[in-house]
Amino acid sequence: MNLAHYYRHLWEEPGLMVITGNSAEIIKGYHAYNARYRISPPPEETGMLETLFCAAGLAAVSLAERESWGWSLSFPGSSTGLFCAVEPEGMISGRVITTEREKGTAVVQRQKPGSEMVQSSFTLKSRLPVKAVEQYFEASEQNLVRMAVDKNGDGVLVHALPGGKFEKIDALTDTELIATCREMTENGLKKLEEVLLFYECRCNDEMILNMITRLPENQRKSLWKGQTELEIECPRCFRKFTIHKKQ
Repeated sequence: MNLAHYYRHLWEEPGLMVITGNSAEIIKGYHAYNARYRISPPPEETGMLETLFCAAGLAAVSLAERESWGWSLSFPGSSTGLFCAVEPEGMISGRVITTEREKGTAVVQRQKPGSEMVQSSFTLKSRLPVKAVEQYFEASEQNLVRMAVDKNGDGVLVHALPGGKFEKIDALTDTELIATCREMTENGLKKLEEVLLFYECRCNDEMILNMITRLPENQRKSLWKGQTELEIECPRCFRKFTIHKKQ
């Protein structure tokens, strides 16, 4: 299994939380998963999806308690979007999705174990996954964050604690922000937690079968249309399952 190491640190003097991670192992796991199940994702926006893996991972690790996350992004002016899920145990999955071209919205679902799901939606201002995650925290959490992800999968998310100040990072470019945070975390910044993230999907034969059997009877009949065999695609990862109708 390809395991990516993400860390949560406290930068005490300016009152900032610093989350760092590298998504290279997640991306390796993504390609290995696709090869294992013979999934051929559309080439469009694949690079953006890989960036979202890093950004969504940083967002999940920024919390002291693990939650389930679901990110659905429909970018303005594009007919393709992205979906990414992050589970409490560190599992990440995702896919490129088809969207309404002019929609330009984000839907973010979060759920603590044993609690009701909470959903937020907002209009996206950019086609960059990193900016979408930043915008979520600003729009839905009223928390200013700064995030950067580079082409090697190195990422950092900085958010202010109550009374915290961004002055020490305001003037930094994204490249400088990543380098500065990496240097500080390697040289004494207080480490609060290490979290392992990996690419995998929850889907299996039982889950897909339950998804079908829970549909209302009229929808099941419409789905089968007299057939004895169905090919069902996982809505999270593109993996295909074959369901046989019991005679």
